[in-house]
Amino acid sequence: MKNILIIDDDEIICRLFEKLSRQKDALVTIAKTGKDARDVLQSGKRFDFVLLDLVIPDISGWDILTVIRNNPAMKDTPVVILTGLALSTDETEKLGAKVSAIISKKKFEISEFEQLMNKLMKT
Repeated sequence: MKNILIIDDDEIICRLFEKLSRQKDALVTIAKTGKDARDVLQSGKRFDFVLLDLVIPDISGWDILTVIRNNPAMKDTPVVILTGLALSTDETEKLGAKVSAIISKKKFEISEFEQLMNKLMKT
């Protein structure tokens, strides 16, 4: 069974991704703030992939991504960015080297996420 960490403060997004993840028989942990995310990441719990919003309370998603990549146990863990931000080309390029995918909340399609999830669940 895969373990997924969802880091997002939007209740609707959390419920949607939790439901989609559980349909794939995945265990889901949700962190709604940067502090909660940092605490979960430092707890030693292992995750097969992380869904990360860039705009969350307390600590930015950008900083949480740095925490993930600096943790030897998680440095290779796939991270999928969920964002409502309009990212610049420079931001997209910076993220591209560190994440498996970037999903826009404004253009989100369930089928796109399900395909990505199927791919990540096989790894």
